[in-house]
Amino acid sequence: MKLTAFDPGKNKYVLCGEVVGDTLFRWVKPEHFMRVLQGYGIQEVAFQKIMMEGLKKIVLKEEKTEQRWEADVETWKLNSKIADYGHGKQRFLSLKFMRTHELPKPYPVK
Repeated sequence: MKLTAFDPGKNKYVLCGEVVGDTLFRWVKPEHFMRVLQGYGIQEVAFQKIMMEGLKKIVLKEEKTEQRWEADVETWKLNSKIADYGHGKQRFLSLKFMRTHELPKPYPVK
């Protein structure tokens, strides 16, 4: 299942990731990295859907480096910051709260 949310900065719906089992898999580009917070974000509306669906994990894969990051939804809930930098409310989590790991195979194709 694909998870989308409206991005007011782009004035269109954007793909926030793909749900597989109890995990959201999300591809991120270098421009998605928020230097101020040293982490990545997800639309707040999408995060609320993640919680409503009872998902347990969010796994990010950086397109350029193929670096993989994972954190439990509960970690996002407790340690993230909500901000609006022109693309609607987003929830940002610093990489210091995430861990790297090998992804289960097969990883969803974008």
